[in-house]
Amino acid sequence: MRKPSILVLGTAHLSNPDDNGDLVKINSGDIFSEKRQIEIKGVVDSLRKFEPTKVALEILSEDSDHINETYKNFLLGKYELTRNECHQIGFRLAKEMNHKEVFSVDWNGSVSEVPDLDIWTKEHKSEKYDQLVRRMQDLAIKMEEFLKSHTIREYLLYFNHDDFIRENQRFYMNLALVGDKSNPVGAMWTAKYWYYRNLLIYKNIVELIESDADRIFVLYGFGHLHLLNQFLNESGLFKVEKAEDYI
Repeated sequence: MRKPSILVLGTAHLSNPDDNGDLVKINSGDIFSEKRQIEIKGVVDSLRKFEPTKVALEILSEDSDHINETYKNFLLGKYELTRNECHQIGFRLAKEMNHKEVFSVDWNGSVSEVPDLDIWTKEHKSEKYDQLVRRMQDLAIKMEEFLKSHTIREYLLYFNHDDFIRENQRFYMNLALVGDKSNPVGAMWTAKYWYYRNLLIYKNIVELIESDADRIFVLYGFGHLHLLNQFLNESGLFKVEKAEDYI
């Protein structure tokens, strides 16, 4: 029985690190250099082999009209792409496939009873939390150094390797242990915000399916890879493909 295909490509955010809300930010360097632009275009050209029927991006669903107005201006040559990976990879791939629109599938709203970990850990000393932050900061430095001597393709392959995905998921499983019995803030944040957010993203992706012939390309921050692929695989509804087969 034929199933729709989905390919989730995990990436670091290519925009200015100050523009995203990640706990630890990775500086991806000069994306607009001639070398990096050639590399990005090479990745997009490789992704064409997946033959996506839709391109889904880490953009809030409520911003869909705005982002598609931007995309249409890009198609008309009236918009200059920013550093953002949704532009550099997502827009370019959609254009190469002659798509008339892109799809916004993110959710990042507030949920009652979800603690603000940044505030809580400033008021309550947590060595576990501090260790996790240091570990992620070390990872950010490692990835910045990696990119200096590797291509964008190699950078993306690193993020999408099974070992890296598993290691990143361990961060969230350890984050869930922050707090105490009277106030298990880590578990509340992980369950009520992180898992909930990714389930809603998964739901938004599934709702893009119109036929078994659909092939959905999804571009997301690498932190989401484990859960999105888990939900998509466990649903049994799709053929979930691997990034390494296309880039």
